[in-house]
Amino acid sequence: MTVDLEVDRTAAAPAPSHDNPAVDAWYDAPYSAGVMVCTEGGYLTVLEIYSVADEPITAWPDPRCIER
Repeated sequence: MTVDLEVDRTAAAPAPSHDNPAVDAWYDAPYSAGVMVCTEGGYLTVLEIYSVADEPITAWPDPRCIER
């Protein structure tokens, strides 16, 4: 599942530059999957969860289950 993010770039200054993904985390309940956040020009652009199992992702994980 991928969500393209659109942020108000006039509301805040960009974050310092860094590699993508900006964050790559893991969770295993209810699926074995990962979560990535990407940026462009210092602003959030993409939130993605991906499966490492045979079953597709059908719901966003509970944030308390994410391990970084």
